[in-house]
Amino acid sequence: MSQVKIRAAVWAPPLFPDDGRLPASQQEVIDNYLLQKREEEQYLNQFNAQTGLRSGAGFTCSQSLHISFFFDGTGNNEDNDTHHSNPTHPTNIAKLYHATYEKVAENDGYYRYYMPGVGTAFPEIGEMNYSGAGLAYATGGEARINWALLMLADATIHALTKGQKRISASEAKSKISRMAADWPFDNPESRKAAFYSFLNSEIRSKVATAKPKLLKIKLFIYGFSRGAAEARTFVNWLTGLFETPKGADKPEQAILGIPLSIEFLGLLDTVPSVGIAHVAPLVDGHMGWANNTQLLPNEKRFSNLIKCCRHFVAAHEQRLCFPLDSVCRPGGGYPPATQEVIYAGMHSDIGGGYPQGDQGKGLAGKDSADPNYPGNLLSQIILHDLYAAAFAAGAPLTVPEESISDDLLQKKPSRVMSSNTYKEYAVSISLIQRFNAWRQTILSEKDLSSETDIGQQCLVSDGYIPHLLSQSLDQAVADQIGLITAWRIGRYANSSYASQPFYMGAKQHSKEMQGQVKKAHDEKVEKNEYLRRAAKLNPALKGADGMLNQAGPPDFEPLIDKQQLQEAADEFKSDYLGKMRPQSWSEFTLNQIPKGIVWMLNTDDEALEYREIKQDGEALYHRLFSFKQGTVTNDATMALVVALFDDQIHDSRAWFMHYALGTREPWGSYFFYRSIYYGSESNKHQYLFSINQQLIGVPLTQIRAPYRVKNNALYAPNNSNINMQNLLPDNRVEKPVPFWTIIDNTTGKAIPLQDGTDALLQPTREPAALVTLASQQMVAAQHQAMMTSAIDMLKSSGAKVV
Repeated sequence: MSQVKIRAAVWAPPLFPDDGRLPASQQEVIDNYLLQKREEEQYLNQFNAQTGLRSGAGFTCSQSLHISFFFDGTGNNEDNDTHHSNPTHPTNIAKLYHATYEKVAENDGYYRYYMPGVGTAFPEIGEMNYSGAGLAYATGGEARINWALLMLADATIHALTKGQKRISASEAKSKISRMAADWPFDNPESRKAAFYSFLNSEIRSKVATAKPKLLKIKLFIYGFSRGAAEARTFVNWLTGLFETPKGADKPEQAILGIPLSIEFLGLLDTVPSVGIAHVAPLVDGHMGWANNTQLLPNEKRFSNLIKCCRHFVAAHEQRLCFPLDSVCRPGGGYPPATQEVIYAGMHSDIGGGYPQGDQGKGLAGKDSADPNYPGNLLSQIILHDLYAAAFAAGAPLTVPEESISDDLLQKKPSRVMSSNTYKEYAVSISLIQRFNAWRQTILSEKDLSSETDIGQQCLVSDGYIPHLLSQSLDQAVADQIGLITAWRIGRYANSSYASQPFYMGAKQHSKEMQGQVKKAHDEKVEKNEYLRRAAKLNPALKGADGMLNQAGPPDFEPLIDKQQLQEAADEFKSDYLGKMRPQSWSEFTLNQIPKGIVWMLNTDDEALEYREIKQDGEALYHRLFSFKQGTVTNDATMALVVALFDDQIHDSRAWFMHYALGTREPWGSYFFYRSIYYGSESNKHQYLFSINQQLIGVPLTQIRAPYRVKNNALYAPNNSNINMQNLLPDNRVEKPVPFWTIIDNTTGKAIPLQDGTDALLQPTREPAALVTLASQQMVAAQHQAMMTSAIDMLKSSGAKVV
């Protein structure tokens, strides 16, 4: 029986200052500069001690490399979102990229590399168009990680050769294809060979004589969504590049003998998995490149590799397709120098990327006449907090000019934040007040009594210091789902949303306008394809290179915010009142078994979650509203919380997959808790359904047949089939065998399950252990099938088999 783990407490964000978190004093900028120059100062002191000399200012015989990597989220693309969208809507990852020292700083040892989100164009690796497979299945994630590894080599080569050598785009593309692995197999040796093929003997020979001397490689790594999963995989694959000296028991944390450290790892709501909700009520496990790569490296083997890690997670995300990967260890504790901080909002309220006015949220209002003004987007709070945490760790981020001393202004590279970037960091006072009010809902009375009163000024110089809660991540999230459910009762169940400014400000194209926009989009796609074909057929054509590398536009998405919000409200009201929805299921068809690791939802858990969430929402309702009609409370602080839900926190479920399916995520619900993975463990019971296109418990001979899956444990809000005596300590059900039947559609007959598979059909909170057991049994079954086939062939040829 799976046991509920006791996990370490999670953190709450600190009080947000009225002036934001960009550096306000010259001393903060000087401290950041000194962190960047620390190794050079130490080297200079050591040089002076050894030689008896005293070198003055301007000693430039050494430097550390500062290399920043930015892995953006699914469907997010800095070039499109910043330069071709109206309104602009770059994510927090893109905005941090904009704030990092630019390419001109490479000669001073500062490099930055940006990886667009999966599902978007990335010409550097040969992905020219936006891709449904990338959005749905994280296709292209592995190539992005491998490209980033090669760019680490690229920066090292550039520094050692004084800019004379780089890795060309064609070379990188060629190597990336050789570094790829076929799931379930990894390909560490090919990755390492490709990486060191560029750092060859010629480059190695320059390390000892390089001027300036390279003292250290310092990495600053950022990621959002599947980009955060890519960042975590990048860190783990990076450790596979370290070489172990002869006679040593641990790898040397170095590249070419140059010490390497990860000074800062900033993660925003890590989601490596993807649901397959358009196929069935199933949840896909970790993709090939994300398999066994999400835990941070073992601190005993890689001591002090990661100097600082911050993971900011969404308190209110519930979509089936967006399970969270915590940085908490399976045993329940956090790695050293690592903090997981819970924030108000949905997935993209944390990572950014919502356009201003999407669903009527984040509107500029009276704060600015600029249609691109981002100051009322909730993600701006997280942007400032991530910036502050990274800056305190020495990240090479630009700052407002007035906070730079005259001395630093004269030094290269320039640290002055551009005016366009500065605008991207706008944050309104009304948003700050609402966020600080929400923050009170996550702190205990004891926490609140020991803190600065919400009405008092919080200073930028106070720094980014999260507040340790007394709850685990699971518990804190559950409380917050109760809070947003209370808001939904007031707005959705009571239909008061229709009279609120966010709904009235939401945009809705007519059917005619949708058709016109779709036609213009399709014409743009066709034009792009035509120009690429023309350039490919005639390379001498003027501008051919630009045509070949012109990224395609994003996939079409109609602007129907009002419709989506109305349908979402109707769904919530229906579920809240206990009515059955068409999304509930008793059977589904699989014409093709998905790749990877696939889990079936535990319907008993769903029924209990419904009860808990509904009860919590009703219990908290009167903290937010005074009457059943949705009248906002007179409590000033809680009224600000309602305003945050009204005007800032998006409804991610309302729009997700709506255009593709004509409805919301079919098998999800506003009454489900989010799935959370802790390495090899999960917060929910799940049934292992298939591995690598092999159904669990089904004979190998049936693998290619189309299937129909029947499940009699039909989810219903008022499900009375729960055996309350079988509850686990956290009120989840564990039942011995899932009640489903697999039918072969070609024969219409049920397929009997294999003997000895009972253990694989148990619900579990330890998915990794079950996957290992199932994989071992599958390998054994395949081996036995091969042996039987070989023996049968020998017998049929007349050979004697003994």
